Amino acid sequence: MPAPKPHKARRLVIVGLFCLLVYGGVIGANRYFTGMALAAMASMSAPTASVSVAEVRSQTWPEQIDAVGTLEARQGAQLTAQTSGIITDVLFESGQTAKQGQLLVQLNDNQAKAQLAEDQAALENARYQMARQKKLLASKNTSQEAEQAAEATMREAQASVQADQAQLENLQIRAPFDGHLGLRTVSPGQYVTAGTGVVDLQQWNPLRLVFDIPQRQLPRIAIGDAVSLSVNGYPDKRFQGKISAIGAALADSTRSARVEALIDNPGDLLRPGMFGQVQVRLANTLQVLAIPRTAITYNTYGEYVYLVEKGKDGDVVQQRLVEVGAQRGDLVQITDGVKVGEQVVTSGQVKLYPGAHVKIVADPALSADAATESE
Repeated sequence: MPAPKPHKARRLVIVGLFCLLVYGGVIGANRYFTGMALAAMASMSAPTASVSVAEVRSQTWPEQIDAVGTLEARQGAQLTAQTSGIITDVLFESGQTAKQGQLLVQLNDNQAKAQLAEDQAALENARYQMARQKKLLASKNTSQEAEQAAEATMREAQASVQADQAQLENLQIRAPFDGHLGLRTVSPGQYVTAGTGVVDLQQWNPLRLVFDIPQRQLPRIAIGDAVSLSVNGYPDKRFQGKISAIGAALADSTRSARVEALIDNPGDLLRPGMFGQVQVRLANTLQVLAIPRTAITYNTYGEYVYLVEKGKDGDVVQQRLVEVGAQRGDLVQITDGVKVGEQVVTSGQVKLYPGAHVKIVADPALSADAATESE
């Protein structure tokens, strides 16, 4: 193979040197600008996060037992027809209140009224015959047996009238107690049989609160102890009551006792069937370290808080694992991990990390600093 010409070899060398210079210049410029950027970043101060804080305080809490309870009507019944017949009148609307003895539903009583009139006439005649036999017996114009037979006939007539009156009452459905009516399920003209449901009647004030207490807590409660209830429908309201009864035996499966309390229901806000958190207040008190519930952050390793500490360049935060105890409203007990007087972050944790610089504000969501940080 013939050797390349000298001028072609020089051209290849020149092109190679040019490419090498360009490549080296690009690499050098990249390193130069990268170094400048890193130096600029190193000279910048760490961003400061706006947070709100609360001080760890020692508080005296009344000791209590927590449970989950269900509300039941103190008196409640599904009103039903006692006998078969056609409804002639419905004297209530769904959702109304009813007084004890109020007539709610009337069944056809024409035949019963006719039978009552017939038996009342028979009773009048039996009474007349009874009086006549007594006069005859006094004048010795009849026998003792005839007078006794007349008395028996009169008693049978009285029993027939009483049975007719009872039948008329069975054709009426009345409220057995004061309460609130549910949804009516019948209409005039409808034929019902004995046992047909007509309407639900519930008494709402007071309500029965039923909950379970484990056997280890049983000696600590007594009838008359104060109870409070919170339900998610009214998160800012607590309903008060007292223990009215304690079960006589423990459940085999859970080894817990059933407890009943009567809960006041002002304004009829609560309904049977609701459930909620129950607190039984005890006579003893506890000295606890408490912080706002919003200061607790949860992860797979447990609960932790951010504590504010003084650093060289201002306030910084550090993570610390804590053990959480009882809860009272918006406060939670910390059994280990914090000390009295320490400051914990209550809002703004999402942008924090150990060693982060912070600025304490009343409400980061509304502060001007927080608004500046978000821009």
